[in-house]
Amino acid sequence: MGRVLAGLGAAIITAIALAGTAHAIPDQGTPEFDAYMQGLQANGYHLNPDTAWRLAHQSCIGGIPGYIGLELAAQGVLGPGAQQRAMAVAQKYACPIQ
Repeated sequence: MGRVLAGLGAAIITAIALAGTAHAIPDQGTPEFDAYMQGLQANGYHLNPDTAWRLAHQSCIGGIPGYIGLELAAQGVLGPGAQQRAMAVAQKYACPIQ
């Protein structure tokens, strides 16, 4: 019984700790996401919304497995340091103030 309660307690603490990061990235279709897209476009990044969301997630939270670099390259983010500059812009417009 003690192990069950300890496991349940740990799960609740983990859920509370991760609740803030779950809503850190603006969802597509919200005014915050539109402002983020406008910020990207003002800096010369014309990405489709799915790639822009994944870029924001990768920039703010990290940990998305996949090929964000290939997606960015396919949409014209090329050159030395281009991906890092795009991530810096995404952090500026999409990440919450910490």
